[in-house]
Amino acid sequence: MNKIGFSSTRTLTSQLAIFFTFVALIMGLASYTIFYAALHWSEDKVGERRIEIDKNEAIQRFTNGETGEITIDVLTRAYNDISLVPSAYHRYFKGRDEFVGEVGSDTESRMIYFGHYQKEGNRHPVILVSDINQIEFGPHEILFSSLVVITSIAGLLIIFGALLSRLSQRLIAPLNQLTEQLTEQSGNSAHIFRIPTGGAAEFQILANKLNQDRLDIHSLLKREQAFARYASHELRTPLTIVKGASKLLERHTPSDFQQRQILRINEATGQMSTMVDALLALVRYERSEDDTSLREVTKSEFEAIINNNNAQAKDKDIEIELICHQTPQLKAAPAVLNMVLGNLLRNAIAASQQGKITLEVSAKAISMTDNGAGLNNSSNHAGHGLGLLIVEDLCRRYDWHFSIKNRATVGCEATISFALS
Repeated sequence: MNKIGFSSTRTLTSQLAIFFTFVALIMGLASYTIFYAALHWSEDKVGERRIEIDKNEAIQRFTNGETGEITIDVLTRAYNDISLVPSAYHRYFKGRDEFVGEVGSDTESRMIYFGHYQKEGNRHPVILVSDINQIEFGPHEILFSSLVVITSIAGLLIIFGALLSRLSQRLIAPLNQLTEQLTEQSGNSAHIFRIPTGGAAEFQILANKLNQDRLDIHSLLKREQAFARYASHELRTPLTIVKGASKLLERHTPSDFQQRQILRINEATGQMSTMVDALLALVRYERSEDDTSLREVTKSEFEAIINNNNAQAKDKDIEIELICHQTPQLKAAPAVLNMVLGNLLRNAIAASQQGKITLEVSAKAISMTDNGAGLNNSSNHAGHGLGLLIVEDLCRRYDWHFSIKNRATVGCEATISFALS
C-alpha cells in the first residue's frame, strides 16, 4: 500500500501546490488582519492628535473668559464643567486625572479628551467630545479598501503560485523521465538514458551514471555467458574421450581394483557432464528467460538424482528416503535441478556418518534433512560450505529461496522454496 504524501514524484507538484496554497491562505489572512488592525489604529491616532490640537484652542478660550459649553468646530465641543457633559461619558472621567480615547461604536463613536488647565491659580477641568465617526472610514470605504487589499494579495499569490508550479515541474520532470525510461526500457541494455534540456546538472550526472552502470552490467553478463558457453563446449571433448576410454577398459575383464577405479571415473565424468549441461541450461535460460516454459518434475527424476549421487551413501550405509507429496512445476532444466539437489545430497552424505537422509518434495518447496553433526559442529566444513555457493547462485538465478539451518534435534535441514506464479 502506497504511503500518502510525498511518496511519488508524479504527485509531488500537486502536493507542493496544495501546500503552497495552504501557506498562502494563512499569509493572506494574516496580511488582511494586519491591514485591518493598522487601519483602525491609524484612524484612532489621527483622532487623538486632532483632539489634542482642539484641546489647546479650548484651553486658550476658557482662559480668555469663556465658560460652560463652547463649540470648537462642526465636530468638536468643549466643556469646563463636568456636569454639562452628557452623562453617558461621565464614567470615563471618574477616578481619573486625564483620559483620551475613542468610545462607543458605529454611528455613536466619539473621541473623548479629559484633562485640566490652570486659571488664576485654580485647577479647572477641560473636556472635549468630538464626533470622530464623520471623518473615519465608513462600512463602504472599509469594504472597498479590503477588496483592494484582498485582490492585490490574491493576484500576487496566483503569480507566485504559477511560478512555483512551473519551477517544480521543471525540477521534477527529469526525474520522472528517468523513472519512465527505467520502467519501459528495463530489458533494453542498448537504451541510453537522457534528460530534457535545461535540467539540473545533478540529473545529468545521474543519467550518465545509469548509462555507465548499465553498460558495465551488460558487459559483465555477456562475458559470463560467453565463458559458460565456451567452457561448456570445450569440456565436452575431453569428457567424451574419458567416457570412451572408460568403455574400452570395461571390455576387458578388470580386477576388483580396476573395477573400482573405472566406477569412480564414470561417476566423475557423469557429474562433470551434469555440470556442463547445467551451465549450458543457464546460458539458454538467461537468453530467453521470459520464453522458458514450466515443466513438471516427476518423481522418477528425483529418484534418478538420488541414484546418481548415492555412491558414498552406500559405503556409509546411509539410507536415502524420498517423500513426494506433489510434483512441482519449474523452469529449470533437468541438469540444473540435478546439480542443485546433487550438491545438497552429497553435502548431506559427507556431513553424516550414519542414519537417514530424507528428501521431501511438494509443489511449493523441496527440503532435505540429515542426521549429521550440524552446521556449527561439523568437522567436514567442505561438505556444508563450498558446495552451497553453487546452490545459492543457481537458486538466485531462478528466483528460488534457499535456506539451511540446524534441526532442533540433530543434523541440518536445507530448504528450497519456489516462487509460484
